[in-house]
Amino acid sequence: MRLSPRIQSLVVTLMALLLAGCAAESKRLRQLERAAEHQKAGDYERARIEYQNVLQKFPDDITAIEGLATIWHDRGATMRAMAYLTRLSPLATGNLGARIKRAQLMAALGLRPEARREAQAILERSTTAGEALVVLAETVRDAGELKDTEDLLQQFPEKQTVWFHLASATLLNFRGDRAGARLAVGRAITLDPNSPAAHAAMGAIQALLNNPEQAAASCKKAAELSPVRSRFRLQYAAYLAQSGDLPGAMAALSAITKEAPDSQSAWRGLAQFALAEKRPTDALALLDKVLALDASDYDALLLRARIWHMQGETAKAIAEYQRLSGLFPGIGLELPHLGIALLQNNDVTGATAALEQAAERFPDNLEVVQLLAQLDLRAGQHERVLGAMARVLGRRPDLVQPYLLMIDAAKGAGKLDALVGVFQQNLAANPKNSLLHFMLGLTYRQQEKPTEARQSFEMAVELAPNLTAAVVELGNLDAVEGKTASALQRAHLLIEKAPKLAVGPLLAARVYALEKKWPEAEAAAIEALLIDHNQAPAYGVLVESWSARKGEPGTAARVEAFLAKFPGELFALRIAAQALVDLGEYNRGRDLYEQFLAKSPDFALVLNNLANLYADHLKQPDRALELARKARAAAPADPSIADTLGWILYQRKEYPEALTLLEESVKALSANGVVQYHLGLANRALGRTEPALGALRLAVAANGDFPGKAEAKRVLAEMESAK
Repeated sequence: MRLSPRIQSLVVTLMALLLAGCAAESKRLRQLERAAEHQKAGDYERARIEYQNVLQKFPDDITAIEGLATIWHDRGATMRAMAYLTRLSPLATGNLGARIKRAQLMAALGLRPEARREAQAILERSTTAGEALVVLAETVRDAGELKDTEDLLQQFPEKQTVWFHLASATLLNFRGDRAGARLAVGRAITLDPNSPAAHAAMGAIQALLNNPEQAAASCKKAAELSPVRSRFRLQYAAYLAQSGDLPGAMAALSAITKEAPDSQSAWRGLAQFALAEKRPTDALALLDKVLALDASDYDALLLRARIWHMQGETAKAIAEYQRLSGLFPGIGLELPHLGIALLQNNDVTGATAALEQAAERFPDNLEVVQLLAQLDLRAGQHERVLGAMARVLGRRPDLVQPYLLMIDAAKGAGKLDALVGVFQQNLAANPKNSLLHFMLGLTYRQQEKPTEARQSFEMAVELAPNLTAAVVELGNLDAVEGKTASALQRAHLLIEKAPKLAVGPLLAARVYALEKKWPEAEAAAIEALLIDHNQAPAYGVLVESWSARKGEPGTAARVEAFLAKFPGELFALRIAAQALVDLGEYNRGRDLYEQFLAKSPDFALVLNNLANLYADHLKQPDRALELARKARAAAPADPSIADTLGWILYQRKEYPEALTLLEESVKALSANGVVQYHLGLANRALGRTEPALGALRLAVAANGDFPGKAEAKRVLAEMESAK
């Protein structure tokens, strides 16, 4: 039978489509085979390309999706791995290995409720999924979750497995039974002496039991039993770093990068360790290696933004944190850093919003909860702080900061007497709790009851001789009461017992300053800063010392000597520049501020100080305006910066813009005589007589002297006589 031309054409078309489909399927299988071979050989990049090519034609190919998830997971690209595992989940609900990886990543990212739900779903599908049981145990945070997980543990059918004993150890540790946890991990190691997870768990328990040698040996064993890209190799490096062996930690990570140069986790770890060694430039260079492998590596981008933030490039860091929120919605690890940066930028509203999102996303992040409580204190939300800190202390009664916030909130709410009663009631049940005695002493101090405060601090020290904070408080009481010899004795005792802490020399610096022994005060303050340059009170002592000896020859040289002790340190450049400007060394102060800005060009406070210096002393109005505008862009909510820019614009006779800025500034700084003086002159220049008079009267009535006060009085008298 002869087919019609039309039928013949249709048959040819169908055959062509069939052959094309067969060819495409054959090509897919070859690509998957090549990808698997590359992956097995450790050539992850070539494997990635092959899998990616498959997905271009077959977007739901399970093998390719799982392959890419594994590659990114092993390389340490958390977000990419999570994306592929999430994509795989509905396509292969029975792939429990992939689902366990997803649950583990969720837990690592702090997505605790989501990790628990996924682990529970896995266990419902397979009652023998031991790794899911471990995830469930690791994400327990309260008594209800503990009971539910212990019930599942008892129902778990395969009790003679590593995972059962590791889950059991985690729950025992949560209950505070570390000896029992160690025994459970020991049983896991007996069942499988080659289990990296079991040896890593033993390392963690030994560290908690303060057995550093055994902890190090266990962590090392876990690393040795693991493949090059394993998390246990990374954990060993982290343990070395935490133990103070940064060179050893960096050597461990460098060994990984030699075997697996595409290990994003190892490069990021090296960057973190470089930062720990105060080498931010090297850290950024190492992060560039990560971003060359994966331009959207969330962890690398976040760490880079944090480095910018630490270097004072606050505006740049804020922009990056906000960009990460848009690129990776629902993750939120950048939110705490964004909140802190906005707070430093005086954007309290934005900071509060970011931290509230972070606290909602990560309720276990106590640092965020406490920082939010500090903002609530500023806003007068005392009852809210009391409730939040009571919840924190219900879970972690060993923490100090929640108690301090609770005391401040109780003072603001007028409830110090009630708080004293709570502490006394708790001490009646637990009279040897040194921390409660210390907190009771702090509460008495807020009540201005020094005798009772001293008794509580002395009891705290008697129970815990190494409680340095209580010794410091006793030293402060001695100093206030004029017992400087006793205060200095306590300071020297602290220096002897805790030489690595700054509290001893800082206490000594304060006492010497009270006695106006400036050389000794200065030396002690510098000693404190050499231990910890974040000790802000030490800066105050130094500035007070230099100011007190302003007229003495050699003061500028002492500032320079201080600077030489901290070469390249931004904090030293800033304080030295400020001091030298106060001493009239304007050119040298300018040079130091410019050096600072060369390293941290967006640091608003320094931009503002240098703008004032150029405007008031160096008479370079264009440079002053440039810097003031940069400061304003870096910290748009800072009222002092608004005043600086407004005053510079006033001097340039740009009165309308100047007035807008000065009015904004005075809303936050209404008691500041300088700001009122500037506002008064701007109003006068625009013919606004009554607002000018009001501002100038407030300027003249302000406490203390300031540059321009005499001029304010003269202008005010002239305007009043002309009325």
